[in-house]
Amino acid sequence: MAVEEEEAERNDNNGEEKETPVPIAITPPEHTKLLDRLNTMDERVEFVAGELALKQGEKVGFAIGILYGLLIGIFVYIIFLI
Repeated sequence: MAVEEEEAERNDNNGEEKETPVPIAITPPEHTKLLDRLNTMDERVEFVAGELALKQGEKVGFAIGILYGLLIGIFVYIIFLI
């Protein structure tokens, strides 16, 4: 059956055999070192951005907590006045 498929391919290509190019990919060591450095820098940037977002979230949460505390305190004060 394989012989018939090869003959069919030859007939489709006017008797010429198909040549499939084999890509050769060789990365030079400088390229891999550069990619490693970029990955470490990217990890550092992501870590710092996460820490900054965490600090900002703590500040916003603190402000919201103070506002809720004041509102609850005012409501409790008004209830005891009544």
